[in-house]
Amino acid sequence: MNKIIYAAMALFIIVGCSSKPIVTPALKNAQNAYESIRNDPSISQSAPLALFQAEKIYDLSLKVKDKKEADHAAYLLDREVEVAKQSARKQHLKNQIEKLKSAKQKALLDQKETQLLLLKKEMKQAKEKLKELQELNAKQTNRGLVLTLGDVLFESSKANLLPGSKRAIDKLVEFLNDNPQRKVLIEGHTDNVGSATYNIDLSLRRAQSVKDALVAQGIDENRVTALGYGEMYPVAPNSDAAGRQRNRRVEIVILEKGVDPENMHR
Repeated sequence: MNKIIYAAMALFIIVGCSSKPIVTPALKNAQNAYESIRNDPSISQSAPLALFQAEKIYDLSLKVKDKKEADHAAYLLDREVEVAKQSARKQHLKNQIEKLKSAKQKALLDQKETQLLLLKKEMKQAKEKLKELQELNAKQTNRGLVLTLGDVLFESSKANLLPGSKRAIDKLVEFLNDNPQRKVLIEGHTDNVGSATYNIDLSLRRAQSVKDALVAQGIDENRVTALGYGEMYPVAPNSDAAGRQRNRRVEIVILEKGVDPENMHR
């Protein structure tokens, strides 16, 4: 039992011997203030103890029979009513904060779920693009993903790309746009027919033609390196026509993220 209750009891003892109850304006206001909150569920739930103490003081205030003690009762009742109101406000703020926290956590969770769905979508799209490249006979190697353009995609003994190369170039551009941190190493190769100097020149011009086609579609030229190796790296014997045709090629090496083309030169 706190000091206010003690004070109220003392008040009751003092006024108990008087004969006629008295109500001052201050006491009436205090009683009205209590009556306005006693049935308020938010206060009864948030500040039950303060409301209980206010009730006891209110009951005693109805029996005071002296103006001085009536004013004292009004003071005590006003204080306890204010304590009850403040407790209710404090609890209301706590509840609001908890709701905001819950809403924030839900918003963060929704954001994470959205990011996860977006990531899954991007991964799916990347896999589809990779599958499309693989359908063009691109192969995964220790140097990166390698797409080979055969001799049939160039004019005979020239470096000009034929229309048949458009599909492969378009798919490659899509993949590079979706993977902006990956660079490309383009290597031209020939068979052993003709001089070594001629073959180096032809292979370089063919590699450069592929680079030019990528840059023309918006790929940053700094991401693309073109090299010509001539007849130095055959993939089949040059002793027959079929072997020589396989050797006349351009290999497009899509490097892994962060790999510098200079580190992957032959």
